[in-house]
Amino acid sequence: MDPIQFLSDLLAALPVFLFSLVVHEYAHALMAYRLGDKTAEWHGRLTLDPRSHIDPIGSILMPVVGLYVGFVFGWAKPVPYNPSRLGNPSRDQLLIAIAGPISNVLLMFIFAAGMRVIPTLEGALPSAIVEAMYLMGLWGVMINAILAVFNMIPLPPLDGSKVLAHFLPSRTALKLLTLDANISMIAILALVFTGAISPLLTALQRVAFAIAGMPG
Repeated sequence: MDPIQFLSDLLAALPVFLFSLVVHEYAHALMAYRLGDKTAEWHGRLTLDPRSHIDPIGSILMPVVGLYVGFVFGWAKPVPYNPSRLGNPSRDQLLIAIAGPISNVLLMFIFAAGMRVIPTLEGALPSAIVEAMYLMGLWGVMINAILAVFNMIPLPPLDGSKVLAHFLPSRTALKLLTLDANISMIAILALVFTGAISPLLTALQRVAFAIAGMPG
């Protein structure tokens, strides 16, 4: 990869990625709080302050490596919650889990809408700034689509495992949620790098790019 291009992409993508991760975790914390569990608040996670959510390896190192190899991914510190403090634990755990991916879908559409507006700023702002903003919008669409789809993979510790578990018999759900971490990670990486999630990812991005005025 051209070092200059990599640096340009890194400067645009990494801040967007960190912001999107923080919003994702904040959405989990806020949903738990709204459903009656203040555990996340007590742990200082009901905030948009990146320092409360960022994991140095998952939030910085892995995205940089991923950007270099062509697939940006990573994680933040998981938000704690206490099912016993929820009014309807089964339903509420589903809502807490799905809040993160939904926040990324919403962010994706917000970035897409911004991409439609940014070109109108030509002349009002220096072209270099407009280009940088547009590139960040582009990464905002791609990264949030990845985060939404990636986190809905139905394997632990990803949000999708908790969503799927809600619809399974109790014994089957327990087996899913306690799946060996090494087996789960290998399966997740296989799904990512074999392109199994690509069709859904591409479809989601195409909708966003159409909103952005880039149907191609």
